[in-house]
Amino acid sequence: MTSFIKMRIALTLLLGGSVFLSGCSRSTAELKLSGKTMGTFYEITLAASEDIPEPDELQQGIETLLNQINQQMSTYIKESEISRFNASSSTEWFSISPDFAKVVSEALEVSKQTDAFFDPTVGPLVNLWHFGPDLSTDKIPDDAIIKQTMEVVGYEKLHVRLRPPAIRKEKAGLKIDLSAIAKGYAVDRVAGLLSEKGYQNYLVNIGGEVVARGKKNDQASWRLGIEKPVENQREVTQIVTLTNNAMATSGDYRNFYKIDGQKFSHTIDAKTGRPVTHSLHSVSVITETCMQADALATALMVMGPTRAWEYAQSHQLNVYLIYEQDHKLIVKHSLRFPIIAMKE
Repeated sequence: MTSFIKMRIALTLLLGGSVFLSGCSRSTAELKLSGKTMGTFYEITLAASEDIPEPDELQQGIETLLNQINQQMSTYIKESEISRFNASSSTEWFSISPDFAKVVSEALEVSKQTDAFFDPTVGPLVNLWHFGPDLSTDKIPDDAIIKQTMEVVGYEKLHVRLRPPAIRKEKAGLKIDLSAIAKGYAVDRVAGLLSEKGYQNYLVNIGGEVVARGKKNDQASWRLGIEKPVENQREVTQIVTLTNNAMATSGDYRNFYKIDGQKFSHTIDAKTGRPVTHSLHSVSVITETCMQADALATALMVMGPTRAWEYAQSHQLNVYLIYEQDHKLIVKHSLRFPIIAMKE
């Protein structure tokens, strides 16, 4: 009997408080604003040193911003800009919002830098393997349909201009998927909103992608946990400190399905047209912006352990990799990755 199981859970846990709260809560230690967005959760934590005269008003502004980004880049909203572009068969310029164009431009730049291990045109393959908004079935695509689908995949077939903002596809069937970069962009935008309002000490967390600014109440750096990449378990394997930077994590242990005992990861390699099958299970990347960290974590996850480490070293990326070797989990990280000792 065929089994079909999907899991979609955040990859990174926030320590020192629940990330699954909804609404607004205040304590003597800090203020948390949280809710749902992009198929996951968001949580904003502000240090007690920050004066928040109207928390509800602040949260409303944050949710308005997140809804705006969803209306631009969510493939699960039929009338979003990205959905309308994907549904179009035109190869002419398609007008989009400036923010959308900015994200596509960054996505194409990362695609070029990583030799297409990150590719925003992977959308048709995401749908083919039942990880997109289209109706899912338990049928595994055969070689012929994979080959046919790959004819409309390739970042070089997508073009963007910033003034006036627009994108263009060379193939009528080309579809884009920004799920591996839009969430990081949303984190950056929320952080920007908080900074514009004068807040200096906060943590923005959307589904495990984070931006940290300033310090916690005790003047310590913000602390987060990297999960141990084990299915059906939630265990922190490493504590990380962040101050005025961003971190994103990509992995294969939450979003996957199994058919007849075979595991299919949501991470699709645009070069093969198939889910990755290598031994790299988790990649965390720290950079200045969450949008960049989000895209790079995905690219390294597609590469596999050896190539990912070589790329990180050659490009001086700050990374934390967890992979399997001889049935054991192995950790490899940059010397400057800000880990702290775990208490036994």
